Amino acid sequence: MKNKKIKFAVSERLWDITHPQPAKQYLPEWFKSTSRFSNTDENPLNSLKTFKVCMPFTDSLISGYIFELWADLYVILDKNTGIQSVRWKEAEDHILSTREPEQAGHMPPFKGYSDVHYTLSHPLYLKTPPGYSVIITQPFNRPDLPFYALTGIVDTDKYPLFPGNYSLFLKEDFEGVIKMGTPLFQIIPIKRDNWVSETSKEILAEGWRASSKSVRTIIGWYRDHAWAKKSYK
Repeated sequence: MKNKKIKFAVSERLWDITHPQPAKQYLPEWFKSTSRFSNTDENPLNSLKTFKVCMPFTDSLISGYIFELWADLYVILDKNTGIQSVRWKEAEDHILSTREPEQAGHMPPFKGYSDVHYTLSHPLYLKTPPGYSVIITQPFNRPDLPFYALTGIVDTDKYPLFPGNYSLFLKEDFEGVIKMGTPLFQIIPIKRDNWVSETSKEILAEGWRASSKSVRTIIGWYRDHAWAKKSYK
């Protein structure tokens, strides 16, 4: 099968920053340092499995591409008011700005995050082949990041995505430097198809057979029989 090609570029004024890279290059340290089992005994009969043996969880971390933060952001917290302000070194970059509270409409606040609605002025261009869009989202399963970026689906085949604003919220009470190189967006190409839904008794039997086989396997049934390897280069 011929590989599909996704094309990236960044604004000329930031020509030397890192373009989006395969997400597998950004595995967090907490994932890499976690054992497959709950103790040092690799015998699956003697210990509990951790999330590291779950292929769907791992796939969420390694699918698509990561666009990283291209400059340090310094978040200053006023201890008296709880108000955060953000600074960066090059004033002309205009990395973050704020939106009026009314622009969030009736969207409920995200628990644990400030209700200040920031927009990040990203410098990214990207284009996909005909029939493909992209999901652009907070990197999956990354509660360790000091911000929450909203998720969007963008059609990028007729015209490229071009530099614009992207919404995010900072964690409450966060103070410090968000370092250049921090994973910012996860970008996953998706094929557009028209779908209809239906109820199906046939899948009950099919699913029951698969389930009965999986419970007779100590570990790795999904990986060996249902999982499909994905490639992002």
